[in-house]
Amino acid sequence: MALLLAPLRWLTSSIIRLAILAAILVVGYLTLLKPAIDSGQKTVRDTLHSLEKRASPKRLEHCIGRADGNLEKIKRCARLF
Repeated sequence: MALLLAPLRWLTSSIIRLAILAAILVVGYLTLLKPAIDSGQKTVRDTLHSLEKRASPKRLEHCIGRADGNLEKIKRCARLF
């Protein structure tokens, strides 16, 4: 009977060890990696949004329209946008 229980105990302890390891990995992911990934995505999204806003074709058109044919002002618009 003891020979039959030994593999069962080994299997049970292995399953418990794997469950503990999985729980540690999940907690580590949720506390360390997920916040870092989310903040990185937010930073990239904010940067892209500000670039899109800054390089808007409407802003370039408005700037060139206000230049009134002045070449220096048009060059400045081209440099900015």
